[in-house]
Amino acid sequence: MSTNVIVIAAHPDDEILGPGGTIKKLVENGYKVISVVVAKGRKEKEDCIKESMLKANKYLGVEEVVFLEYPNLLLETLPLHSLTKEIEALLAKYEPSMIFTHHYGDLNRDHQILYQAVITSARPLPGKKAAEILCFETVSSSEWSQHTNDKEFKPNYFVDITETIDDKLQSLSFYHVEMMDFPHPRSYQGVKSLAQVRGMTVGVDYAEAFEIIRRVWK
Repeated sequence: MSTNVIVIAAHPDDEILGPGGTIKKLVENGYKVISVVVAKGRKEKEDCIKESMLKANKYLGVEEVVFLEYPNLLLETLPLHSLTKEIEALLAKYEPSMIFTHHYGDLNRDHQILYQAVITSARPLPGKKAAEILCFETVSSSEWSQHTNDKEFKPNYFVDITETIDDKLQSLSFYHVEMMDFPHPRSYQGVKSLAQVRGMTVGVDYAEAFEIIRRVWK
């Protein structure tokens, strides 16, 4: 029986920009990955973004994609408990061993709100399976936030994606309408350059970095 991992992202392409290489590696190692995308993304791309999302995730081997279709950049206008309730239901359904989501200090307000909803939904109540929680970094949000202790992305968990960096970039090509020209960080070269920086931090060619929020060893 495969072990479930859930990636909860705010917008279409965030789930690949952040842990795309790790997703592919998890799939290759027998994990079942479920992608949850909460908001629709830019309004002018709504007509094509769902198809792009499904193709990008399928390319990496994601078996299920859940699209909640909340309005873009408006999560802070909604009652937090309504989003929390939906995420709680998904966690109860899939019982993931690991949860990947946005960093609490990201510049994008939707990312911040989603983090709050996830951390609330995944609270480790007695009798409830406690999942590991890891925050990924999202180019053009994580690095553009305030560089203060309470906002800074603090990488302390690295995944070697040397064998899957090309898969990550190919998956992002399905989101080509969202990609920019270098030196914008949300460009193919920008994504690859960040992976190189994270890789050399731990002595490999390419890596993705995460900040551990909670790990449980039983």
